[in-house]
Amino acid sequence: MKHWILILAVALVLLCACSVSKSTQTSTVKEDFGKLRLVGDASGRTVLLEGQRIKLDIEKDVNLFELKSGTYNLEIQRNGTTVLTQKIFITTSQTTEVKIP
Repeated sequence: MKHWILILAVALVLLCACSVSKSTQTSTVKEDFGKLRLVGDASGRTVLLEGQRIKLDIEKDVNLFELKSGTYNLEIQRNGTTVLTQKIFITTSQTTEVKIP
């Protein structure tokens, strides 16, 4: 009889442990993003990031882009001539600033 009570008690504890609400478990995994800030006169400039052209607002002195953290190749051209080639590092929650030549 004592064994049955012990088995029943263990079964109840396991059953209660399995029925705990999982609504308190939330995922806090968030993609790692940082920002690239291009500062300067953008008129007549072409900006390539990893070989892909990114659009600049030529009316603004600052262009801001959100990028996934990592290393990127940045190239800035003026009238078809490369004026800057630079490897940039985008860090989580940080802003990397580059002056447009």
